[in-house]
Amino acid sequence: MEVKINQNDRVIHITGKIDTLTCSQVDEALSTLGFSEAGVIIDLSQCNYLSSAGIRVLLKAKKQLGSNHQELIFLNTPREVMLVFETSGLQKVMQFDTDLESALKKVKSQSKRTQSIEYKLHDKRIVFKSLPTNGAGTHWHKPDLLSYSEAGFGIGTGSPDQPLNFGQPASFFVSAGFCTAFAKLDNQRETDFRIVTDSNKNGFPVEEAFSFCSRPAGFLKLADSSELDTDELNHAIKLVAKMGYLQAKKVFVVAADFDEDEPSIHLFTFIKEHFEDFGFYKTLSNHTDCNLAGIRFSLDELDYQGADESLDDFLRNNLRFDNISGLSFIKETNTFKTPVFWILGANEIAKGSQNRPVLQFEQDFQFEPQKAFLTRILFHDAAKLIVEPLHGGFSAQTFHVTSFDQEGRKLRPTVMKMAHRDLIERESERCAKYALPYIFNNSAVVLGAEYYGETGALRYNFVGIGGESSKLRWLTNYYHEQDFSFLEPIFDKIFLQILKPWYGQPVIKTYRPFEEHDPTATFFAHIYQTVKELFGISADDQYIFSEELKKEILNPYWFLKHEYHLRRQKTLRYPTGICHGDLNMQNILLDEKMNVYLIDFSETHPRTIISDFARLEAIFLVDNAPVENEDDMDAYLNFITDFYAVDVLSEPGTYTYAGSHQAKVKKNYALAKKMRQYASASAFENQDAIPYYIALLEWVLPIVCYGIPIPQRKLSLIVSSILCQKLLTHNFS
Repeated sequence: MEVKINQNDRVIHITGKIDTLTCSQVDEALSTLGFSEAGVIIDLSQCNYLSSAGIRVLLKAKKQLGSNHQELIFLNTPREVMLVFETSGLQKVMQFDTDLESALKKVKSQSKRTQSIEYKLHDKRIVFKSLPTNGAGTHWHKPDLLSYSEAGFGIGTGSPDQPLNFGQPASFFVSAGFCTAFAKLDNQRETDFRIVTDSNKNGFPVEEAFSFCSRPAGFLKLADSSELDTDELNHAIKLVAKMGYLQAKKVFVVAADFDEDEPSIHLFTFIKEHFEDFGFYKTLSNHTDCNLAGIRFSLDELDYQGADESLDDFLRNNLRFDNISGLSFIKETNTFKTPVFWILGANEIAKGSQNRPVLQFEQDFQFEPQKAFLTRILFHDAAKLIVEPLHGGFSAQTFHVTSFDQEGRKLRPTVMKMAHRDLIERESERCAKYALPYIFNNSAVVLGAEYYGETGALRYNFVGIGGESSKLRWLTNYYHEQDFSFLEPIFDKIFLQILKPWYGQPVIKTYRPFEEHDPTATFFAHIYQTVKELFGISADDQYIFSEELKKEILNPYWFLKHEYHLRRQKTLRYPTGICHGDLNMQNILLDEKMNVYLIDFSETHPRTIISDFARLEAIFLVDNAPVENEDDMDAYLNFITDFYAVDVLSEPGTYTYAGSHQAKVKKNYALAKKMRQYASASAFENQDAIPYYIALLEWVLPIVCYGIPIPQRKLSLIVSSILCQKLLTHNFS
């Protein structure tokens, strides 16, 4: 191997192999350039091999440069060497470039020299090392939900609690990014702390906060092993600032106290001097007149590797659940023993919103803090988001999100869904398990799912959409606008082609129909209360009087409450397969080329193969029934009674509707018959309609809970009664 060094540009050119025999030459070249003055560029364009010994030398150099806030950059890395980095996972932590001029610019921007000085404070010798930093701080001036990375090194008032409790008495907090400590202002002995593994995806509510940049502006220690109190520390910091070695309008201190009996780490600021005009100072001053504000972490042990150790590594090594033995407010008279201090500074101050993706909403629509938080995590790759609410389901909200990158380019169309975390977890898992292996090109793809407390959010993308100009419409739109001749080929495409891997491969299994299709076990546990409030019907009355039919009928909610329970252990042998579980026309989308996409897989799993078809029949014949007045209801009840008069799956009752909505009812009748044909074919031509009717009841019974007009809800009660009467007289084995 041949090594050449360009001292002026700090470039090392390597020709040949970096292996056990030659890595010492690379180490020597790196040492020649040094690690404190500026970054280093290693040109690997002529290197054809990198061994584990070579990786060790390069990692060691990166760490040494990093301790001085400098970078190691690899130039023109060949594919065979890049594969070694990728196999080791190091491509994520190393810097690579293909242009020498670009690499030199990066090195130059980091070439500010660190400066060390030693001076006396009374009878103590102080050593201060200034470090290059941009000195930026962020003021979070109103209640918000911050990620731990946004809080960074900082102070403020907030709460560790979930869900959000804005308006409740706040705690004082100090943060070190991944670790944040909280102390009740009305009871300073009541303290708590949080440690998170991912600082970007976890957060906590704040009333007001100030965050410092993550890199220290300086490193301060004693040249001897004496003690230093907080007043002396304040004077020491002011002296280096006066000498020009520290430029910061506000400072934050991380202190390591090597007391043999009780080692500790302190996070604090001189609050009266730096934050007197902030709201959280006024809140804090009501409880303490201390010039300092901070928290002391008492530790079982304190491990310090030396000045070359990064602050983040030092804190992560020591601020651990198993090492923190206690928390307390820092005292103004605190004395540190053989201490080490990291000084973080803020010279420029920005508002928190400046460092976040811009969220824009339609009209007066706004997100709650936790929803905005989840949106920012999901769309971390965007600089600007336009959020428009879409028609949501019964248990979730959906949004169309138009996103733009850092340079204003529009990204692909995306849909975001928010719901309880259980539903989002279920949907994400079932999309991967049941949709992608079978119908990948015609399903939404979950790009990511994130959670805060009990709220979850996921981001959908659609595989086949081409370009940002593509438009998606729900099948619902076409259903209302088009006739059966237009809709029939779409439904054939969905059920006979796209979903054939689901419905075309059923397996006969034993199942419990009254357990599987019980609507109170999913979204509608409140159904009995709703029926009581809406119609004054008790689920404990077996029969009720129907004004529409002018006779007494079986109470379907009595049947649901009492008979479902009695029949819960009854079993049937029936074809089963993967079913969507909530297949309505709001979960089927089409683009401008009539490509079909399915969404919402939270309820997708193997069940009786006819379940999805029964779900759609309920939508056609009950949800969308034209019953605007008494005459409409009479005509429709005559039709629907005849429709459900037969018990053969593929042969529903004849069309007998004589009302004034002929076109709509004919379309719904034809679509319902179509569902029966799909169901019969999927069930191996099994003609027993009873399993189908039980599946149908799962969706007709709870229509009373929907936000639709009262006549349709009254109709659902009557149709449910007709179906329950059939089940009441059926002889189950």
